[in-house]
Amino acid sequence: MLEGVFELHVELLAPGGSVEMVQKCFESGANSVYVGVKGWSRRASRYELEDHELVDAIRIARDFNGELRAGFNATPSSSEVGMCLEKIESLYSKGVSAVILNDIGLIKLVRDRLKDLKIVASIGCNILNYHEARLYKDAGANMIVADCKLSFDELKEIKEKVGVGIEVLIHANTDFTYLGKCWMSGYLSLRPDKIGDKSYFVGSPNRGGVCFRPCLKKWCLTDGYAKFADGFNLPNDMFLMLEEIPTLVEFVDCLKIQGREYSVELIGEIVSFYRRFLDCLKSDCNINIEQWKRELLRIATRRDAERLRKTLLLMMASEGKVKL
Repeated sequence: MLEGVFELHVELLAPGGSVEMVQKCFESGANSVYVGVKGWSRRASRYELEDHELVDAIRIARDFNGELRAGFNATPSSSEVGMCLEKIESLYSKGVSAVILNDIGLIKLVRDRLKDLKIVASIGCNILNYHEARLYKDAGANMIVADCKLSFDELKEIKEKVGVGIEVLIHANTDFTYLGKCWMSGYLSLRPDKIGDKSYFVGSPNRGGVCFRPCLKKWCLTDGYAKFADGFNLPNDMFLMLEEIPTLVEFVDCLKIQGREYSVELIGEIVSFYRRFLDCLKSDCNINIEQWKRELLRIATRRDAERLRKTLLLMMASEGKVKL
């Protein structure tokens, strides 16, 4: 049983893979929602928003007195930097509350132009220690997204020595490398494309496209080389936090739920679950953690089934059998 009253000022951040999902997340208790800008974020284009959809999402966020974060967390080429800055300035003028960026140079440029825009250093920055955190803060980031592999002590050290905002994933999937640093999909299945004037690299989330999840295929080692075969899977596991949250909220600023590609109904249920849990922490009720864990397991089972279906579709798309 967890007991006691917690002073909570932590933000619950949810995914917005569509305007409908943005609405559902705020209705379910999210304080903020992150969306992908078409061609500029680390997901398939179907889970990113067009300009007119971004305007609708901004309006929804305002209606709920919430924050909308726009993801620009693909690494731009030199020729794309000006295009990216124009897009960010346009969305800022329309009311976007924050942007998620992956490139430290772009962070500095945006900070110099837009002094009061909130900037979040993406998970793709792969910030692992307080020296890196300070570098990104000095460049202009207000908040960093921490990798799932960082310990509580490492997170506390960043908070104490740098004073930057910290966002942590509480409902996500880990990577066999550090999150944001795997280039396997792009190496195996890169297909250059265009979205308007923007280059779009299908197969490479680092360049704004979807990951085909080749790590989830069966692998084996032959003569020192890895190849697809009936062998082993590389680690890519569900990552869920619950019991850790009462400790986390003492020193982190934002709890993030991953999942722009899942169904609106499922994401709404996940957001509602964590909102109810956080609200319970704020009150003086005793928390039966085993009961909460059983409910989370039920939700996670549905979420895993959806992810498996999406993964199979991605693998077929990587082989040209279906179109995304």
